[in-house]
Formats: sequence, structure tokens, C-alpha cells
Amino acid sequence: MSCLIGAGLLHFAFHLDPHVARSSVHYQEKGVQVKEQRYDVVIVGGGPNGLGIAAYLAKCGVKVCVVESRLEIGGGCETIEPIPGFRIEPHAAYNYAGASPAWEQLELWKYGLRIVPCEVWGTAVSSDCQRATAASRENKEVVREAMKMWGEDVAAQTEAIYSILESPECTEFLRSIYWTPPLPEGYSRDPKDLPWVKAIKKVPLLGQVYDDSWLDMSTYDISNLLTSQEAQKVGICVAAYQSGPNHLSKGMGIVGTAITFLIMHACGVFLGGMHSYAHAVMRCALAHGATFLTNSRVEEIIVESGEAKGVRLADTSPAANKVIWADKAVISNAHVKSTFLELVDAKHLDAAFLQKVKDINLNGGSLFKLDMIVKELPRFKGKAGEFMDKHPALGVVFPIDSMDVLNRHRNAADAECRFPSFDKDEIIMFTVRSSVYDPTRCPPGYHILYNFFPVPVPEYFVDGKENYNKHKDEMVDAMLSMYRKYCTNMGDDNIVAKFPLSPLDSSFRNLGFVGGNWEGIRVCQDQWGENRPLPECARYRTPIDKLYLCNQTSHPGGLALMAVPYNLMHILIEDLDLKPGGWWYPSPYYVSDREVHSGEI
Repeated sequence: MSCLIGAGLLHFAFHLDPHVARSSVHYQEKGVQVKEQRYDVVIVGGGPNGLGIAAYLAKCGVKVCVVESRLEIGGGCETIEPIPGFRIEPHAAYNYAGASPAWEQLELWKYGLRIVPCEVWGTAVSSDCQRATAASRENKEVVREAMKMWGEDVAAQTEAIYSILESPECTEFLRSIYWTPPLPEGYSRDPKDLPWVKAIKKVPLLGQVYDDSWLDMSTYDISNLLTSQEAQKVGICVAAYQSGPNHLSKGMGIVGTAITFLIMHACGVFLGGMHSYAHAVMRCALAHGATFLTNSRVEEIIVESGEAKGVRLADTSPAANKVIWADKAVISNAHVKSTFLELVDAKHLDAAFLQKVKDINLNGGSLFKLDMIVKELPRFKGKAGEFMDKHPALGVVFPIDSMDVLNRHRNAADAECRFPSFDKDEIIMFTVRSSVYDPTRCPPGYHILYNFFPVPVPEYFVDGKENYNKHKDEMVDAMLSMYRKYCTNMGDDNIVAKFPLSPLDSSFRNLGFVGGNWEGIRVCQDQWGENRPLPECARYRTPIDKLYLCNQTSHPGGLALMAVPYNLMHILIEDLDLKPGGWWYPSPYYVSDREVHSGEI
């Protein structure tokens, strides 16, 4: 913990020096003469997307200032030590950015980022504990061993999945969805012109079975085409439901199915925790001249004559000057609702637009989580347990063999807006066990378990938001009951400490998690792509000139690290006339507004 706190204090002190007062202009604020702070771009919020765009812009030579309300940067990429020596993650816990161009473009390994490969990325356990699936890019023999429990058909289908996953065309497919900006207004929406349709046709096997009817399907519909096995259908659908679109959402099937490949693409954890990723991106931005101000809450985005001009800090900010000017742009890493309902004065916005912001749906993506410190990993029963003892996985999901269980869980959380109950609805639970592969997470002889499952959004909870956290003990008991049903050693003698975190707690802990929603807003067809978060803001631009969005509420959401910053860079290069140099390459599917408006396309 001391290293994390030390790093935060160090970077705060460092950033008060080189760029804070770059102008000789003076003005009076409350009787005190202070120097004017002026940058090319001011970024509101130092979460992963704010950090990413700061690094990209700074590498282009843009003078950037990131203003963060918390004492530490990182937002949802946070690692804490509730007990000295034990590192847990309140929010993000896994690298979804295996296909990102940022690894080559920002060269994060130069700034301390290390990825620990996982021999077995994930294991899924059947309800009778007699079978377990396995996913790994490091050890295919382990995967084949597991798939024999399910029969030869499943083993053959697993081999097919690997032929897809390991192809360069699969990387291109993922980039066409996550690392490509939404199409501009006026460009063709004909299936043949859609980036993900062009890309999926090139992917081995997928390209042979794809047809344009997929564009109207749900993830469940597509899973029925790809496999006959219930467990594999559940695996595809639960990955979508807990990482993005609801598996039953029509028109979201391609995106939902792609998440399975996105999850498996990286197959590794960040050494030291998610915060090591945030610090590597910050150090990249620092190395190229960016400035960071922590403990500095933005009270207002200053708008004059329809243009974003800078930000005004709260009086509690330690900076002597409470106004920071932006000559070229202000970028909001705050939630879309917070940006327009709190930071921008309503007089600068159309009433109809404000109503649309208020109406943005938050449903889906709110997760109840429970971190536990244990003396030994859970020992699952049956043949599944025997397999897992030999091949411990980073992630475990259980039970995996019934769509009925998944649908009952989904209906309770999203349709009925109540907490699922273990004895009535049944629950599908995920656990991430980074300490299996990363020895820095806890002392020898212990493990960290990061457990979660979807629950209703606090704002939509049937019994009212004020009663939401009354169910925390009930949810903890449900998780422990599940473990005790499936495992032999999850009694009080093995559990050292428990740290529950509800979506309501998440929204209090981190202002970016409005509704506790990890995706920011509902992932559905009318809030996706050029509709995310609203059509007026789909290309990261807003109705306020020179004000841009880079929160997880923008396309494509929060889980695909470096996707929002990479996509936003396409727009900023065009709008700000940037010259990034040879290290930058755009998405081959990017269509510029200039090309559409000029008639070139």
C-alpha cells in the first residue's frame, strides 16, 4: 500500500512544477494575484480513458492537463490494500485490451507495465461438479483434457474456436467493433459497408456461417448457430451478459459473441494489479509532457459563446488558481449524465438535449462483488474439482450448464429490478483469482478471490434506492452458500476476511460509476455505436463546440481498455489538425466526416 500512496504523492508534487504556470498573464482571484494556467487541452477526470487520451495527445506534442478529483489517478483501474500486503481491486480486474493498437502505439512496457500470462485463463463448472470446461491460449492440452468430459463434439468445437481466436483476422474483427469509431452521419448503413460485417467475413469458420440475418440476432440466437451444447451456449451468453450487452438483446448478437473472443485474447493479468496499468499510462503521458492535478474536483466546464474554454475547480482544490483555460479542447472523462447535468450550465444546452441525457438508460452492468482473503483456493467437488486442483485457473464461473439459470438471474436483476435469490432464482457467479499467477497480490499461503454477479441498478431497484444496501448481507450469504454447495473447504476456517461492494457503494466510491454500472449506460442497440450515448455525441463530439467525451458511456464502453482514447484520437486528429507521426495508425475502417461531407464517400 505504501508504494501506491507514495506514487500518488510523488506524481502530485511533480506536476505542480513544469507546466502549471506557463503564461505571464496575471489576474485577481479573491484578492490574491495568481498566474494564469493555460493548456491546449484540459481533461476532466483521470480514469483509464482520460489517462489514455492524455498519453495519446501528449505523444502528439499537445500540452495537456488532467484534472482528477480523487487523490489518485486510475478511476476504475484501482488496486487497494485493505490489509497490508493484500491487494484487491474494487472495480476492474482483467485486461480486455488484448487486441488494442495502444500496445504498439504507446509502448506501455517502457513505462513499467508487465503482463503475467495465465496457463489456464478460465474454468466453468457444471451444476453437478462432474464436468469443467477450460480456456487457455498458453496450454491447449489442458483445454483438450477438460473438453473430453463433455464429449467429442465439444472437443471438436473447441478446436474450431482456437482456429478462430488465433487468426489475425480475429484481431481485425475485434478491432472493427471496439477499436473503430462509430460511422458518421450520412454514411451508408448497408450491411456490406459496416466495419464488423467486412471483418467477420474474413474470419476463419465464422465467415463461412455468417449471413446478414446475424445483424438482427441476439447473442443467444448466434450461440444456437455456433454450438449444440448447452454449456457452450451458456458460456457465450454469460460472457456477453456480464461484460456487455444482455444476451437476449436483439441486434446485439455480433457484439455479444465477440466478447468471448475479446476476453480470451489477452489471457493475462497485470503484474501488481489494475492500478499498475493506470500508472504505466500516466507515466507515458508524463514522459511526453502532460501535467496532472489530483485532489482537484472540477466544479464547472466553462462555456463561452457556445465553446468550451476551460474548467473551474472547486474552492477545496489545492491549486492556487481555480481556473484552467483550454485553447483547443476540453475532454470530459466524467459520466455523460454528470457532464451535462452537473458540469455544464443548463443555459448552454437545448432543453430537448438535456431531457435525452436524463432519459439515458443505466440498466445492466451493475455488479455486486465480494472480495475474500482465503488460506487456500476453493476445492470444488467431483471430477471438476480434481481437474481444477491440477490446473488452477485465473477465472471460474459456475454453474455453466443451464440457460434457465442464466435467464432467471437476468430476469430478477434487469426485468424485475430486484436482487436474485440463491434458493429461488439460482445465480451464476464469476470469480477472478489473480493471486494464482501474480505473487504480488498477497503473501505466500493466501489467495485473493474476486467474486461478482449482476444485480439491479440502484436507481431502478424495486424497493427504492434508499433500501438498496439493506440487502448486502443477503448477497454475501448467497455467494457463500454457492461456494459451500460447490466446494468442500469454504467454511469460516478458510476465509480470513470479506470485503463486499454493492453497485451503490461503487457509485459513492467512484463518481464515474453512476448507478454502479461498469459499462456506464445500458448496452443495447439504441445505446450502442452511433447511438452511444446519444446520436448527438456518437463521435465523441458534443453540442458544445470544443467539448468532447471520453467516458465509458461513449462507444464502445468501459471494459475494452484503450478503445475510447484510440477512437477519439481519430476525431481529434481531424478537428485539431494534429500530426501524430509514424507511430500512429488509424483503423482501416475509419470514415472521416470530411470524406462524407465532401462527397468523396
